[in-house]
Amino acid sequence: MEFQKPMLTIRRSGPTLTEMAAQVRSVPGRMVPYAAATALTRCAQYAQRTELPAEMRRVFSSPVAYTLNSLRIEPATKDTLSARVMVKDTGTGSGVAQEKFLQPEVEGGVRGHKRMENAMRYLGVMGAAQYAMPGAGLSLDANGNVKGAEVRTILSALKNIRGGVGAKGQKAGRGRKLANDMFVGKPNGGNRPDGIWRREGQRIRALFIFTTDAPDYSRRLDFSGVVQRVALERFRPEFEKAVAAMQSRGGAWA
Repeated sequence: MEFQKPMLTIRRSGPTLTEMAAQVRSVPGRMVPYAAATALTRCAQYAQRTELPAEMRRVFSSPVAYTLNSLRIEPATKDTLSARVMVKDTGTGSGVAQEKFLQPEVEGGVRGHKRMENAMRYLGVMGAAQYAMPGAGLSLDANGNVKGAEVRTILSALKNIRGGVGAKGQKAGRGRKLANDMFVGKPNGGNRPDGIWRREGQRIRALFIFTTDAPDYSRRLDFSGVVQRVALERFRPEFEKAVAAMQSRGGAWA
């Protein structure tokens, strides 16, 4: 099998389809590309639905359904004889496209800017070269990510601050309430970093810390290895099953 990005294309290589067909008795030549396309598609589906989600559960801590359901395929045809397994590149509603957060886990390296960071940059809160890292004042989900509801509340508060809203006594909305207790920048005294801070009585806690050091990811999800293993193990039996099913129908294949 040959594998290419993005994310992976499964093609036949090695022994030709004709050579494989010769090993399956009484296979008409015209049947071969149809059976091969069916087998390639089934390999891609098995990787998408079973093996890759299982690998995600193994390497990630309690992955959510949005992550486990992040894959799609392009089926093979008799003309292309290739099936593709890939990560969805469009988000659902206000969600981040799965491709954005899975790509660093597959390829490793420096992550790009998140939608939240772009929103902060648009509001003039952080610089173009900065990244926002969660501070001690934020609660994280089981995967170590900031909860979406918290991000939306903080962005709403930032809009209120930039819009001049922040006077004591404002009551409408969580974002407006938070704006009364939140500030952006470096706290006075000490050597605390630039970021978004919240006042809690006599103390302050960091919601986000700004840094110019780009977060670096190590490769965790062996996407290509999983798909390659599935294709190598399953293509031959899936091809034979497809041939048997077509022969049982008779008709044009007889």
